[in-house]
Amino acid sequence: MRSNAIRAAGLTLATGMALGAPALADDLKIGVIGPLSGPAAVSGLSMQQAYQARVDKLNAEGGVTLDGEPAQIELIFEDSASRPEQGVSAAQKLLTRDDVDILIGDSIASSVTLAVMEVSASYGKFTMSGQPVSIEISKKVAAQPDRFANFWKTGFNSDNYGATLWETVQMMIADGTIEAGDKKVAFIVEDTDYGKSNMEYAAPLFDEGGWTVASSETVSLGYADFYPQISKLRGDAPDVLISVFTSVNSGVALVKQLAEQGVETPHLAIYYPIRSEFLEGAGEQANGLLWSPLLFDAVNNPRHAEFSTMYEALAGNPANGDHALGWCQMDLLLGNLAKAGTAEPAALSAAFKDTDYSCVVGRYVFDPETHSPLGGADYLPAPTAQIQDGVSYAVWPKNQATREISFGK
Repeated sequence: MRSNAIRAAGLTLATGMALGAPALADDLKIGVIGPLSGPAAVSGLSMQQAYQARVDKLNAEGGVTLDGEPAQIELIFEDSASRPEQGVSAAQKLLTRDDVDILIGDSIASSVTLAVMEVSASYGKFTMSGQPVSIEISKKVAAQPDRFANFWKTGFNSDNYGATLWETVQMMIADGTIEAGDKKVAFIVEDTDYGKSNMEYAAPLFDEGGWTVASSETVSLGYADFYPQISKLRGDAPDVLISVFTSVNSGVALVKQLAEQGVETPHLAIYYPIRSEFLEGAGEQANGLLWSPLLFDAVNNPRHAEFSTMYEALAGNPANGDHALGWCQMDLLLGNLAKAGTAEPAALSAAFKDTDYSCVVGRYVFDPETHSPLGGADYLPAPTAQIQDGVSYAVWPKNQATREISFGK
């Protein structure tokens, strides 16, 4: 049900309309759940800003036509703090007290999404997630197609990262950049669905390739004392180290402590270096780190630079990877609302099913069984980057590379 009040997001446009212009329909309310506090708040707040910037632009342009009438969009944000129980409470509030028409949740955390999608399914509202990549979300949709008919996932599946890690390592071996040695890989990941699912889908690829998982360490969200894990690494002597965190602080701490302890094992990271705060915190000790996904590179990619300039004009700050993802996800939702011409869940789901939409981060085409976007170079890629002299350059796949891998030896 849409609110009868004209919300702040559309107030300027509504009061400035000339007499005789078509009357506005009720606002369409979209509830958004994401980490606005806690270890992943930096990313959650960036997603919030990007979602709001895209909606503000649409509202300033006249809104969207729904059920034959122009409507403004109102966003209502709730904090999950990356905690499933808090995300569930936020979903219940948004779906009952706020009576939102559409729910986005979680913007970052897979564990929260897995909990929230159960709640939203009971209310029959259209729901989508933001960045969560856990393949368990897709499995749920495929296993219960009727219950989750109106749930859509806009982050590619975590097995896409696993393929990126494996293929990057194989490329380095083939190029002579590193030696396979004893073919041992070690993992340090955060204790979230995001961290664990990335390890669970990468490890079998190494196993099938004749590698051994020397160690797999799971640490709490926001963990920052890695000296015990580093001591174990010395004993295990892996040929490659893989780390997965959504907390920037964890990534900074691990990279600095590895450098402090003189550990030179080739290191591949998932997610946390996407944040500009990582380089600010890790400084020179980040040089040489390989990481994925370099979804956004405003320094070396002209299209990304153009987007960042546009975004800064709207939001007041240059864009980062989270901003680009948030913008594309909201643009995707708003475009499908316009295509469906209604917020009715089945009609909106039909629009998502037929999606073939290109944005600055890639091309969105959905698997009709899992309601997840296709990954890979032709769709949503997860490119590998390397930090060299304080700048991240694409190094894999080779057709997207702007630099060759170098460990400065």
